[in-house]
Amino acid sequence: MIEIILSEHQFARLKAAVPRGSVEHAALEAGAYFAGSELVPEPIAVTLTCSLELAQQLLAMARMTCPDVATGIRAAIDQQPH
Repeated sequence: MIEIILSEHQFARLKAAVPRGSVEHAALEAGAYFAGSELVPEPIAVTLTCSLELAQQLLAMARMTCPDVATGIRAAIDQQPH
């Protein structure tokens, strides 16, 4: 499983880019909001835990619409133990 941590702003932009009714959108709906910490400088962040396959699909969508979000997803994928 991959844990992706995004700022609230990044999360909103990714969610807007993902088609409603899709598996990816359902996964984003399950994201958990939490207060900021050292990990994320913004006051609100969202954590999303998903499969590697789903993370790769979200990465592909993010690359087209919000490259800064894609960078965060790519980093989360790269941190997964192999």
